[in-house]
Amino acid sequence: MGWPLAGAVALVLAVAGLVSLPWSASAADPAIQDTARGGGLGQAQFTGGWSRCAGTCAKASDNSYVWTDVTGAAATVRFTGRQIAVYGVRDPAAFIATATIDGGPAADVDEYAPAASAAAERVWTSPVLADGAHTLVLRLTNRKHPASAGGKVFTFDRADIVSNPAGPGPSATRAPAGAAAPAPALGPGPGRASGLPWSDGGYFLHDPAQADAFAAWRGRPVDNILAFTSRATFTALLNPWWADSVPASFSAVRDDFIVAVPLWSDDGSAGTDAEWAELAAEIAAVDADAYVRLGWEMNCCTSLATDPAVWRAQFTRAATLLKTAAPGLRIVFNPNEGTSEPGLVKDASTLFVPGLVDVVAIDAYDWHPSYDRDAAVHFTKQYGWDWWYTFARSKGLPFALGEFGVMNGYDDPAFFTQVYSWLRARPPGTIAFVTLFNEPADYCRCSVYPPGANPAAAARYREIIAAG
Repeated sequence: MGWPLAGAVALVLAVAGLVSLPWSASAADPAIQDTARGGGLGQAQFTGGWSRCAGTCAKASDNSYVWTDVTGAAATVRFTGRQIAVYGVRDPAAFIATATIDGGPAADVDEYAPAASAAAERVWTSPVLADGAHTLVLRLTNRKHPASAGGKVFTFDRADIVSNPAGPGPSATRAPAGAAAPAPALGPGPGRASGLPWSDGGYFLHDPAQADAFAAWRGRPVDNILAFTSRATFTALLNPWWADSVPASFSAVRDDFIVAVPLWSDDGSAGTDAEWAELAAEIAAVDADAYVRLGWEMNCCTSLATDPAVWRAQFTRAATLLKTAAPGLRIVFNPNEGTSEPGLVKDASTLFVPGLVDVVAIDAYDWHPSYDRDAAVHFTKQYGWDWWYTFARSKGLPFALGEFGVMNGYDDPAFFTQVYSWLRARPPGTIAFVTLFNEPADYCRCSVYPPGANPAAAARYREIIAAG
């Protein structure tokens, strides 16, 4: 497929960085062209489906650039130096990419421009790095600038490497190439859109408009969006329709994408290695350090742990494949609150796999007994909130609420009072995320917005969030 001359779409690949410094490349500094293919230093690798330019190649520095319109497609550039800049073609229909260096934090790269550029341009410059070898990975997401016409394409012409950039280098050593991205700070700070001490968001029926409406109603932005893959077959599971759950206001640097993924599809497929790698790329295209609730509610409702050895083996395999393909992804070990259902492993903590889990979470609803009469039992019982929080901290991991909410139309404002009081009693930085399950369907009737189903609970939730 050739690059269309009229109405072309281009997202220019760029380097992740917290700041941009004055560019000071010299003629002696090397350039890595898109034609320099390979896995070594000074070369680029393209995975996921790329094509060469046709008809507009003269825009590039060497009459050659490459482009892709495949969500999750990646360009990997290995270089030696202290700074890098990437060149490509700007366009009014560009999508957003993420960029990471050495497996570090991902940054959004939004290369929308009101008019297409006449030639390849430098579109981003990295921060100054420690002198040495580095790896840059750029990946196409399924998101775009609000003003973009939406062509879902980005381009790569070349990357210029600087050995001696202006400005001081970093004081800390870089992460090893391929290392997992360090977890972001969990405490309060200017990075959280909501201003709450943890990432606070919810499930909004995979509808970005509802997420925005919910945020406006509660008076604070949401920090996370929860989604669920399909699960009937692995083919269905790999359809990334859920990537459209995030609203235009979502920032992959600031906010959290949380996705629930079964260990097996409903037809019993465990997925091939290539399928798990493809899923990892699809998730990372939305948020390179997304949370993956892998095999969630295994003691109750999904990915059922009937044989603990089989379950652990599949969890280990899936988590390893996901992290190998997308090192920044964070794996969530996520049972349901309370004892296991009959026929399932009695102690869900025995399913925990050290070294592969980043967060321990539970799902908890205003179930029997309700929180307005005997809330203490939910917190103090074996496999209750306190039990799993202590378990998480014993592993050196943060705790989270994968799902929580009122249940079956029991309009209980005390539930939210108890939940947020318990959360605020935990030490700062130990709660990773809190995800409200805002589902109006009859099987759950868990919604607080629109507030008609549970008006008293909705009013109390809104009051708590507004108070901060």
